[in-house]
Amino acid sequence: MIDKQDLTDLQDRFDLRYVKREECEDNRGEIMLNLHRDDKRLAVIEQQQKINNWLTLAIASGIIALVIKVFVGG
Repeated sequence: MIDKQDLTDLQDRFDLRYVKREECEDNRGEIMLNLHRDDKRLAVIEQQQKINNWLTLAIASGIIALVIKVFVGG
């Protein structure tokens, strides 16, 4: 027969192996909050990268235009 000691033994082993629902929901909430913060940061970085790419393209096209002008004519 299974007695109280066996049940507490099993529960202790399960607690080491598995996570309870409340703990899982807390962990999931923390992870979702961190992901939400990262999404905001990535959106800001993406916008700055777009601006940087446009500026680099404008500068590079100006330099290429000057080089072509020097080699083609005057």
